[in-house]
Amino acid sequence: MDINNKTCRSVFISLFYFSVFSLSIICSANAASKPSSSISLNNQSHYVYSANQAAHNVSAFRINPVNGNLTELKGSPYKTGEYPVSIVTSPNNKYVYVANQGSDTVSVFHIDPINGVLKEIQDSPFAAGKYPDAITVSPNGKFAYVTNENANLIITFIIDQETGALNKIDKTVATGKHPISINISPNGKFAYVSNFYGHNLSVYMINPETGIFESSAADAKTDERPIYVTITADNRFAYSSNYGSTTVSAFSINQATGGLTEVKGSPFMAGAQPYSVTTDKASNYLYAANWGSHDLSVFKINSENGELKEIKGSPYNTGWFPYAVVRDDDKPYVYVANNGEGTISAYHVDDKSGALESIKGSPYQTELGPYSMIISGFAMVD
Repeated sequence: MDINNKTCRSVFISLFYFSVFSLSIICSANAASKPSSSISLNNQSHYVYSANQAAHNVSAFRINPVNGNLTELKGSPYKTGEYPVSIVTSPNNKYVYVANQGSDTVSVFHIDPINGVLKEIQDSPFAAGKYPDAITVSPNGKFAYVTNENANLIITFIIDQETGALNKIDKTVATGKHPISINISPNGKFAYVSNFYGHNLSVYMINPETGIFESSAADAKTDERPIYVTITADNRFAYSSNYGSTTVSAFSINQATGGLTEVKGSPFMAGAQPYSVTTDKASNYLYAANWGSHDLSVFKINSENGELKEIKGSPYNTGWFPYAVVRDDDKPYVYVANNGEGTISAYHVDDKSGALESIKGSPYQTELGPYSMIISGFAMVD
């Protein structure tokens, strides 16, 4: 959110971190696309990267493939700009991009292909407009997009394929009122932006040559204050967490236009003030981190119509004020960033029921104000 916004979210943050005055949504909580088949993969190397808003840095952890435990990497945490609020990796897992709302910049880090350690690239950080709220990268790795919440627009960057550097395109794209998250369908055709004060989602078709967004369908009405949007891996359904309504809105996606049609029964009840939502690679489950009730809701996704049904045992306790939730694409683990206590909760997923069990050693200490997380699906091996 805007640095000067006096919503209940900023009130809470000021109580816990007296220096923090900026809020925003995470972005692109969906896991990065898989590298091309020509790249050798070390499937034992999965990493969690956490953008820590109040500490102005990024923490990095290796995931133990056997039990899901987190071990912090050498040199972590890594300094970013002020108030990092969104983090994403490139599809080939070579780079990490972090939107720094307090500095109006994006920091770019190279990921060491052997151990996941981060090193900031030359010329980073890059100017990203006033109050960048979220960043995402196109599935083909050619473009990056940043929402500017106060200006109600999206800035587009061309990504240098050799260095990971960002080159801004002059043309900007208008959004609804106060855009927060931005997410691209896995097939790369469509983009969706949550408009916090517009109570809707903007829908765009992506020009494959220029990367520019083009309006392609009517805005989709949500419940109050949509804050994050996620798309299933099969490109069929989209979901928004509605921070002002304690609900999740569900939509089916028109495969020709990207247009959204609300699913029967939507919106579905979650916990208090749901903040982040994400789905698994198989499009079977949806996870909603509930900021106000300090828990995590888990829903089974109906593969026929996109309807949500909360599973037995849900919701699951988290730490204080969870903001981000991520699911490992290839291992049965879920992680939640607890902004209010500076920790990450870890869970093992039951393959049959989707039920969660807290992993021994959880929660794991991170820096102040973990706000956004991403999992690097694989480390590259040259």
